[in-house]
Amino acid sequence: MKKLLLLLVPMILFSSIYAKDIEKPSQEKIDKKLNSLKKPLFTPFVENYILNDLKQLRDDNKKLKVELYKRLAEKEVEISTNAINYATSTINNIFYIIAAASSLLVIIGLNSIRDVNQKIRTIVDEKVSKVIDDYEKRMSLIEKDLDKRSKQVLQNQKEIEKTNTIHSLWIRAAQETTPSGKIEIYDDILKIKPYDAEALTYKAEAALELEEANWALHLANQALNIDDDYPNAFYQKAKANAVLGYSDFAINDLEKALMLNEQYIEEIENEEEFDSLNENKKFITLIKKYKQDSETN
Repeated sequence: MKKLLLLLVPMILFSSIYAKDIEKPSQEKIDKKLNSLKKPLFTPFVENYILNDLKQLRDDNKKLKVELYKRLAEKEVEISTNAINYATSTINNIFYIIAAASSLLVIIGLNSIRDVNQKIRTIVDEKVSKVIDDYEKRMSLIEKDLDKRSKQVLQNQKEIEKTNTIHSLWIRAAQETTPSGKIEIYDDILKIKPYDAEALTYKAEAALELEEANWALHLANQALNIDDDYPNAFYQKAKANAVLGYSDFAINDLEKALMLNEQYIEEIENEEEFDSLNENKKFITLIKKYKQDSETN
């Protein structure tokens, strides 16, 4: 289209200029000739021929312009038609793509934008719910851990208070001079710590001082039920058995006490409860054995 216009426009301009150039010089020559002529130059026949030729030239020029405008109009129509066809094809392709995408969405279960939005909202809600659930679980674990630790701290504080109270009671018991007063303090300790083998054993010792051998034997057995390797419990039990006349039991308990703690050998001679065993050969042999061992060490 553009190439055709570039060819036709110069042709039209050139023909017009050429025609004017032809007309203008011819007219001047004619005027000069007419002024200089003494007699007519043209005949009617020649004049008629020139006029016809000019008319034919003008008609050809007019036809050329009409043809040019016609060609231009046809090209414009052709360009418009091509543009419309291109736009129509593009729109059709877009609709085809939309239709294909919609079909695909229908196939996978998302047949509309609304379904897509709903699906996205559902996914987001699920993710948010999962995050909230995880957060709540973590917070629950943290709360349980804090509760456990707080209870543990309170329990430790109570244990510390118990320990301090028991310690002060042991100091009081060491300062107490009467067996009955000691027994009262040991009872206070046992109220706080019922399964205290040491408190039971020292209470048995105080009971022996009150000449309550059976009670002392019972208390020593209770202590051994709690701690069967507690040497002082065997020692107090041996004293109680010796007072009650159970010599063999007393010697056996005393041997167990010495096996666990040989230092009791230094206290046996000062214990009145073992005076009844001084004539017992087994008792004498046991004492000699541990005295020799202590002297050797």
